[in-house]
Amino acid sequence: MKNVMIRPINIIDNTVLPEVSVNQKPTDGDPIEISGEMYYVCDNPGNKIPGSPEIGVIPLVVRNPASVSNIEEYIKCLSIAHRKVRFRNENGPCDLDNCEEMIIS
Repeated sequence: MKNVMIRPINIIDNTVLPEVSVNQKPTDGDPIEISGEMYYVCDNPGNKIPGSPEIGVIPLVVRNPASVSNIEEYIKCLSIAHRKVRFRNENGPCDLDNCEEMIIS
């Protein structure tokens, strides 16, 4: 399988992040680690050129929330990512209180 190079852009502050090689292009809510930081894909197809390697991402941790110009969009994107989080223990799926693993799929 051929790897794909993507150019992530932090949509919170419009900074271009280092390029990342992935097996397949990630979709909204997918986690992606960039330079040791966790980000989630939050791609807006209306802002993209078809076939472009650029992909919008949001950081898991926002260090200065007052600087986020559109906090509602950030929360919306984060909620999409949250739906992909699953908790599991030796008996299978579980609630947050009695789980051993958190899996982001």
